[in-house]
Amino acid sequence: MKILPTIGPISEKNIDLEKILKITDIIRLNGSHNILNWHLNISNKIKKIDKNVRILLDIPGVKPRTQNSQDIKIKKKENIYFIFKKNFKKTSKHIYIKCSNKLPKIIKKPNFISLDDGKYLFKIIKISNDFILAKSLENFVLKPKKGINIPLAIYDDSFQNRQYSKFLNKYNKIKFDAIGLSYVQSGKIIQKIKKRFPEKLIISKIENLEGLKNYKDIIKYSDGIMIDRGDLSAEIGDENLYLSIVKIAEETKKNGKPLINATENLISMNNRLKPSKSEIMSLGLAEQLDVDIIMLSDETAIMKNWAVILNWLQNYLKKTITPVKENINYQNNKKNIFWNLVDKLPDIPVVIFSKKGFALNNIIKFKKKAKLFIFSDNDKTLALGSFRKNAVCYKVEKFDKDNFSYFIKKTIKKYRKAIFKDTKIASLIHIAYPEKNSRANTISILAKKEFF
Repeated sequence: MKILPTIGPISEKNIDLEKILKITDIIRLNGSHNILNWHLNISNKIKKIDKNVRILLDIPGVKPRTQNSQDIKIKKKENIYFIFKKNFKKTSKHIYIKCSNKLPKIIKKPNFISLDDGKYLFKIIKISNDFILAKSLENFVLKPKKGINIPLAIYDDSFQNRQYSKFLNKYNKIKFDAIGLSYVQSGKIIQKIKKRFPEKLIISKIENLEGLKNYKDIIKYSDGIMIDRGDLSAEIGDENLYLSIVKIAEETKKNGKPLINATENLISMNNRLKPSKSEIMSLGLAEQLDVDIIMLSDETAIMKNWAVILNWLQNYLKKTITPVKENINYQNNKKNIFWNLVDKLPDIPVVIFSKKGFALNNIIKFKKKAKLFIFSDNDKTLALGSFRKNAVCYKVEKFDKDNFSYFIKKTIKKYRKAIFKDTKIASLIHIAYPEKNSRANTISILAKKEFF
């Protein structure tokens, strides 16, 4: 598995970014926090250190968020008004919520709401179109701009599309390669964003009941899926979380798409040098579900010991080898002779030359354990490859169609030390100029001695 660190105030210095980029080639920026100039500055810093690093810009959707700029102390049994309209008459203690100026559609009135990815529970006393009155079930400190989860809620897709567009228009100068869409509820909205930003990857987050209902459609049109366990659990109920994650994971891998595991992966390390046993077991489950990427959020964005956390996870992923549980039957795909041959290849390194990346999903289906070396002259293809747990990507000069065989041999020779580091043979797949109705057209075996 790869690591996707989120950059924040604690890890924004050049010296820290350089350390992080020695560990990973993918970075997350959280658009729900910090101002435009901060994100622009950080993206420029990252690309200056390494232009081949891929940046995921996670943009806010319609999830309601508190608008407090300072910490707020909440007492147990204290009644709080969560207000959706600023002109609402202030009564008792209140917290403004930014949303679409009204509550989302609620299938069935819930008994509880929660804050901060389900961490803090409130018992609902009253709900109206303008506010929610609820009683806190514990003492805690509410940090600025935390999300509020309303179980069984359906959000306005038209409003969400406007929010996405507004954000992307404002932040279009940021150097990013992938867009993280929050609270995706259908494939239609993904298609709309893809039309506007065809060169960007779309990573969709399935986080509520409506998104779970349409998960197959969402996965179909996305380039990758992020499971936000905190929001999903708070929206559908803790008792439904495990089976829902398994279902999403299986469908994602069935489609050959990368899968990102998010929310509190190593949050216990805030005050300790090792994670909890539950977190270690959770990482093991992620490996069995064939997760490609472990995303670190608060762990690398605001925690002081972020470097310890990052190093622990890097060492864990290197030393821990867990057999991947095969859950999906791809027998139907094996009717294709070419992919049947790919499937029968041993798990030796696979060298791939691809312009558009169309066949990468198929290769991932069959070669889950093999190291992939992806060569392309297309930035989007390289970004797509970067989100694969077992892939290394290289940008090359424009493909020479007339002398393609020579071009391939010259490129492999240039990167021969990396390709043949731990092996004497590798496989080569061309996907640069496929025949009509084909997404791959050549497969061959490479011998180390030919390139040294």
